[in-house]
Amino acid sequence: MSFTSFLFIICILNFNQFLKAENLGVYIVYVDPAESDDLETFYDSFLPTTSNVTSNSDDQPRILYRYRHVFSGFAAKLSAADVEAMRQKKGFISAQPERMLQLHTTHSPNFLGLNQNTGLWKKSNYGKGVIIGMVDSAVATSHPSFSGAGMPPPPAKWKGVCDSFGKPPCNNKLIG
Repeated sequence: MSFTSFLFIICILNFNQFLKAENLGVYIVYVDPAESDDLETFYDSFLPTTSNVTSNSDDQPRILYRYRHVFSGFAAKLSAADVEAMRQKKGFISAQPERMLQLHTTHSPNFLGLNQNTGLWKKSNYGKGVIIGMVDSAVATSHPSFSGAGMPPPPAKWKGVCDSFGKPPCNNKLIG
């Protein structure tokens, strides 16, 4: 066999493998937990038994995260065909493709679709006196979006304590 023939066969085999490979995307899959006593095995049962993806993708786990609180499901690398096959399985609720959303820390009313002087936003007194609790160890307290300038002091009913852990101190917007 000549080198050219050998190279041609290798190219055909690689092209065939390319045609078999499916594009994988990350999907959030919701399932009915009442269908199984063992959620780990139940989640795994939704994955395809054979994979049509290329070998370097096979080395990585398909399930990226397993949800056990608030809802039952998992995030996984799946093809559109995998999702279609899941729809036939008992306990399947839905599968949504992962979407990347832009963070909006300083424009929350716009992000939520709240408009000045109309609707629920106006009726709620624009959130005055509302305390939003958040646990986050990665808050950059020096960021302008956390500036307390122009903010009233915390409500008298607030019983929290400012613990800044050596970072800039709390202010009227960022309270402990």
